[in-house]
Amino acid sequence: MAARRLDVVPSGLLVVALWLSASAADRVHRIEYADLPQPVRQILTAQGLSSSTFSEYIQRVEADTERRVTEGEREHLIHYALQSTRFTHRPPIEPALSARQFVEHLSDEERTRLIQDASYVPKARWPAAERSRVADLLGAFHKESADARLAYFRTLIPSAQPPAAIDGLFADYVRVARFLYRKEFLASGNAANNVAEIAALYESRPHSSDTQIEAGFGVYLGLGTLHALEPTLRIQRVLVVGPGLDLAPRTELVDAVDPQSYQPLAVTDALLALSLASERDLHVHSIDVNPRVVGALRTVTRPPLTLHLFTGVAETADQPFRPEYRAYVRDLGRAIGDPTAAPRQIASDRHYQHSIAVRPAIARAMSAERLNIVTERLVDEPLFDVAIATNVLTYFDDRQLALALANIAAMVRPGGYLLHNESRAGLIDAAAGLGLPLRHTRTAILGGSPARPLYDTIWLHQNQKPGTP
Repeated sequence: MAARRLDVVPSGLLVVALWLSASAADRVHRIEYADLPQPVRQILTAQGLSSSTFSEYIQRVEADTERRVTEGEREHLIHYALQSTRFTHRPPIEPALSARQFVEHLSDEERTRLIQDASYVPKARWPAAERSRVADLLGAFHKESADARLAYFRTLIPSAQPPAAIDGLFADYVRVARFLYRKEFLASGNAANNVAEIAALYESRPHSSDTQIEAGFGVYLGLGTLHALEPTLRIQRVLVVGPGLDLAPRTELVDAVDPQSYQPLAVTDALLALSLASERDLHVHSIDVNPRVVGALRTVTRPPLTLHLFTGVAETADQPFRPEYRAYVRDLGRAIGDPTAAPRQIASDRHYQHSIAVRPAIARAMSAERLNIVTERLVDEPLFDVAIATNVLTYFDDRQLALALANIAAMVRPGGYLLHNESRAGLIDAAAGLGLPLRHTRTAILGGSPARPLYDTIWLHQNQKPGTP
């Protein structure tokens, strides 16, 4: 049985002290051909792009990004509709199992077309149980509720009147089923082929804001490696690209608390715990492509902040956690705050670990804004010591990846670092060509059985030239 690479894909913004200042737009620069270093121009030229077509290409990327963000939000709505127990008493439905049953009940002709044609919607309609849950969700939109997820998803459906609204969501359910079926049940058992096939799926799929604390373990180990490589390094400015928001992942939904963003806080906690930074002068800045997520998070941010920590993957006797990961989870958050008791409905969840009352000074160290890392970069800003991008680069094709790496390199100071977990072919060479050679790589095994470990791989690059072309 193949090993499982940790697969949590984030793209959201921090739940701490969010704001969009009036001057933010002045600092966000939409890249032009003249901004590109020669290695990126060579990649684009090889794929038919030139200085005369670059502006049009960037416009296409931005339009496609908007589509992917919109479709990603609607996919989260489907995940929520199938799994949540907040709006219905019907039993939850595992999205991947729903996808398998739906696809395998199609005729051979329809199944083949659905798998091969990303725009195809079969004549078959909603499965009965799934349709009933969606109907219950749309009905809940018309009732008063303080639930943040219900409020968020209500904004995605202009007129939540069954049955028309239910039928309007069917294409979104089909898209979810197609992706999950291809990823979970069609990907090859060969590990190398599996990675390549899944990477190809993500390059065109809608943007997701999934996040789990598991992603923080690899970052923690990567920062520990950085500390070992450069013991005297002190980090003051950190860029988090696509930090994530746990709105509605496709599995193991936890909605006992309002949506949370773990990564910026986990990064801060790791930096302080490893003595890489001082609370006095640390600034962690998050960027994300989804303005609606930013807006939603701004409305739910209420100091003081309590961070409730849940594992995305439950520990079982057959799939135990490694001692190193168990220790990471146990100590997570203790460098940025103090343990605090959680309400019973939160503490009773099987994924719950502990809660942290975050110190106000930590919240003041955070900021966030909207930015498309493929087409934009920050200017007139001090450069960052470290950029962190986990489960983000996987969404880009080779051209977009080159642009994203160039933009990251432009925002990281000479001698600074990029830490990511993207294992795709060609990335190391592309990054090296931009002055970001690989310094170290490490595999973080979280748990699982010897035959099927749950793992992530962290790559650490160093910026060896100025971040401007």
